[in-house]
Amino acid sequence: MNDPNGFSYFNNEYHLFYQFNPNSSMEPGIAHWGHARSPDLFHWEHLPIAMYPDEWYDKSGVFSGSAIIENDTMYLLYTGNINRPNEEPDHEQYQALAWSTNGVDVMKYSDNPVINGTEYQPNIRDPKVWKHKNTYYMVLGNSFNNNTLGRVLLYSSQDLKHWNQVSILAESDGTLGYMWECPDFFEIDGLFVLLFSPQGIKPEGDKYRNIYQTGYIVGTFDYETYRFNPISKFKELDHGHDFYATQTLLDSHNRRILVAWFSMWEQNYPESVHGWAGQMTIPRQLYLSQENNLIQKPVNEISAIRGKLIYLAKSARGSDVIPLHDKSAEIIIRAIPYLDLELFIESDDGSAKLTISYDYKKGLVTLDRGGEDGIRRTFWKPAYTHILLWNIFVDASSIELFCGHGEVTFSSRFYPTGNLTVTLSINTFVDEMVVTAIDRTVPKPGK
Repeated sequence: MNDPNGFSYFNNEYHLFYQFNPNSSMEPGIAHWGHARSPDLFHWEHLPIAMYPDEWYDKSGVFSGSAIIENDTMYLLYTGNINRPNEEPDHEQYQALAWSTNGVDVMKYSDNPVINGTEYQPNIRDPKVWKHKNTYYMVLGNSFNNNTLGRVLLYSSQDLKHWNQVSILAESDGTLGYMWECPDFFEIDGLFVLLFSPQGIKPEGDKYRNIYQTGYIVGTFDYETYRFNPISKFKELDHGHDFYATQTLLDSHNRRILVAWFSMWEQNYPESVHGWAGQMTIPRQLYLSQENNLIQKPVNEISAIRGKLIYLAKSARGSDVIPLHDKSAEIIIRAIPYLDLELFIESDDGSAKLTISYDYKKGLVTLDRGGEDGIRRTFWKPAYTHILLWNIFVDASSIELFCGHGEVTFSSRFYPTGNLTVTLSINTFVDEMVVTAIDRTVPKPGK
């Protein structure tokens, strides 16, 4: 599995589609749309494959897209891909429409594609759709200037079937890569956020260390002129190794909730040999700070999967070795912000060791999962001068770190084969450390 698709709330349930190869975990293959639903964003039910690559315009892949709910119907807009080996260009991409009245069975529109995008071929994909007043809007990722620069195109429609391009929402000036994938565009507190995954950004110190990035630009937007005016530069949304292809929804509680593919392209992931590959991040509610930075917090529903208390210590030092149940836990650290901090999460068989540290003089948070290219680092200082807060979620092959109130996050995969333990370094002192079990929530197939 890779990109999340069609993230939506329909008939009192959350739906998450995703890019899926049902035939092999060893390669992406020809993309289908996998499908799961949940009442609470954590207890997920696997559903039948929603869409197959079975039409002329999507025979080489039912690529990424989004959902919009109208008149008790779930409408799905997605990219159909056609590969043309030994031709130039070697592929074409079209935008297509499908729908479901029950949230399970999907029907493709008979007059697809709804956007040919002839002048923008071959890389025009990943529609994200929303409605403002009585008009539907769509952003699409695109590569232009002989596929050397990325941009986002804006379209409008009155019926989801007939679309007109109304503007180029934003484009690279040469520093933001050659293709902008998985664009999303939404309003928070009167400002607009253009969220996308650019390909081809060169590393700059501690920034842009992954092969591809995900980040955002904040600005103002006018629905009359269709002009987006940035008021901030591009900022990375997450600072870990494995975070890409984000998608958001606005749910029934008016929350802007984000989920991302918790992996990265062109990496060797050990789980593939066990019959699965890839996962999604914890769903996160988005906020906008006074400095126009996106804040990410685990959604409140995560409280439903917290289990028994494993460890609680006041004024803790690096002495106790805390075993985690089933390789999963939530770890909360509260500490003095003007002292260094170092935490180890490691396998008792020596197969993996992950270190998270804070250098208070430099204001740097570092995650080191070991091995080649193991380090990710970014600047962060607690917003409140009296406390440093970390919230860490560990799963069998992943870790998500939320610094402070979500001002900085790290999402990285790592692969212990033995049981996991947590300990503070010998020179670390914290005001409080709490470790809580996390219940497993996704049933194994066939259960």
